[in-house]
Amino acid sequence: MHKPKLLIVGLFLNEKNKHLIMRTAADQLAELFAKHDYSIIKTSFYPGKVKRFIDTFLTIILKAGDYQTSIVPLYGGTASLLWATISIYLLKLLGKQTILIIHGGSIPERMKTKPGGYLRVIRKSDKVVCPSNFIIHHLKQYNIHALLIENVVNLNDYQFHEKKQIRPNLFWMRTFEDAYNPLMAVKVLSIIKKKYPEAIMMMAGRDDGLLNATQILAKELNVDSSITYPGYVSNQQKNEIAALYDIYICTNKIDNAPVSFIEMFCMGLPVVSVNSGGIPFLVNDNENALLVNYNDAEAMASKIEDLIENRVNSQQLIANALHTSKQFGEEAVLHKWESMFLAKN
Repeated sequence: MHKPKLLIVGLFLNEKNKHLIMRTAADQLAELFAKHDYSIIKTSFYPGKVKRFIDTFLTIILKAGDYQTSIVPLYGGTASLLWATISIYLLKLLGKQTILIIHGGSIPERMKTKPGGYLRVIRKSDKVVCPSNFIIHHLKQYNIHALLIENVVNLNDYQFHEKKQIRPNLFWMRTFEDAYNPLMAVKVLSIIKKKYPEAIMMMAGRDDGLLNATQILAKELNVDSSITYPGYVSNQQKNEIAALYDIYICTNKIDNAPVSFIEMFCMGLPVVSVNSGGIPFLVNDNENALLVNYNDAEAMASKIEDLIENRVNSQQLIANALHTSKQFGEEAVLHKWESMFLAKN
């Protein structure tokens, strides 16, 4: 097939910033296309918003002769909406094909009260892609057609760890901020330790304001000595962690299609999660993950206990999850992108 020359907008890793930021979906997508000999322009490598805004718009203009198709992400925040809107309008002015990827799990809720800004940029785009059916489901009420193309995961980066017996070793991984509710994770551990005093938990991720509150609550509940905080962890570290920890817990208030679930599926960690946002569109309760209501620490602790006590069910859950992960592999995701490139509409 004819491969379009691509401009991908987002936040990308390089040697200077790799210790400051987490890897993004845009960075993973760019790597996928590069592996298959696509011509790619990436913008931007600046973590700071102002420099990244300026660099993005200058790249769009100055490199206009070097690409035909553009891929722009849209997240839920005001800054992301502004960034995506200016990018799409500028790209259309330059006569470029525009593909908008809607990642923000908070967008459906935001559109209930202020849909105008989101609808303008979505309808201005030539094609709309979503990594889960969650946002596709909500866009239908606005008569917007979107394509499902999952976030790509390099499955070869992850090693499967057989869990013959599930231990009360919990792993939580996200940013320490309100949207990801780390305090719930501490409460879950506190409940679990009443039955399993040996229970431990690792809480990985960068601090965005709630790490101190998390540590204070851990001390108040007398579980601080059972929690470790390694900060941001790389893929290599995740594999090492997966050998030592047996259950991944997700406490997010908002999410769309968390790639962390697929990573855990690949590594053999069963997932116990809240049913927020797009999570029920990504996994099926009691099939490839276990779901509870948001902020229900008692229910999550009960699900974890079931995993530990019922080996047959936990092994089936792990097997189903590993099978689910295959649809996020590079070959499957690339096929969907290339089918979209070939489609006229």
